[in-house]
Amino acid sequence: MSKNILYCTLGIVLGFVIGFFIANSLTRPGAQVVATTNTTAPASDGAAGPLKPEQMGGALPLGHPEVGGSGEAEGGGSAAATSPEAQAAMDKADRSAKDFEAQADAARVFYKLNDFDKASLYAGRALTLQPKDFETLVLAGNAKYDAGDFAGAALFYERALEIKPASPDVRTDLGNTFFNRQPQDFTRAITEYRKSVAIDPGHEFSWKNMAAAALNMGDKATARDAVERLAALNPQNPELADLRRKLEALP
Repeated sequence: MSKNILYCTLGIVLGFVIGFFIANSLTRPGAQVVATTNTTAPASDGAAGPLKPEQMGGALPLGHPEVGGSGEAEGGGSAAATSPEAQAAMDKADRSAKDFEAQADAARVFYKLNDFDKASLYAGRALTLQPKDFETLVLAGNAKYDAGDFAGAALFYERALEIKPASPDVRTDLGNTFFNRQPQDFTRAITEYRKSVAIDPGHEFSWKNMAAAALNMGDKATARDAVERLAALNPQNPELADLRRKLEALP
């Protein structure tokens, strides 16, 4: 009996010693640990926490709609980076992933501050909630346009025009995407400008841009007609003299 008690006691002591060394080897400084994937479900109200900097260019955390763009201002030194208005709008939008107005408001704030990446980010999030909101589609197009992504802008303008085809401003903006992209498509640009002036014959920007596109194509008849229409609408247009000079230079 005494031997059995002795063996049991030794076994318990030995077990504590072995357990101590194993635990120490796993938690000592420099010990390798395997990162686990966070699969925690989003909160029941659908709210998503703010994006971390390292998440901006990669996969979005759970609860965030799929969107394009990095959402990070170049260089981190923009006015938006230090704007209380922008920070408040961003915080509200990030904490209310299913709130369309919060996303759209953040997009408007960042666009106003010329942070076009973040404007695109939040406009995209808003459009996942209300894909046919005309104003947000136009805002998303403007953000892409001002960032120099003319093909991307055209996609949003086209979606907006499916909802309101009689918008001469958006029609002209769509034409401008073809005017500015590489390679330039002046024929398609003029087509869109013609649609715009068919809606609003007094749309000055459409006539001006049509003249410029026609001059680039060497289409003297179209250019002359557009210049004359522009002159009739606004004889004081600051670009009118230059357009006339270029028109006269055409063979």
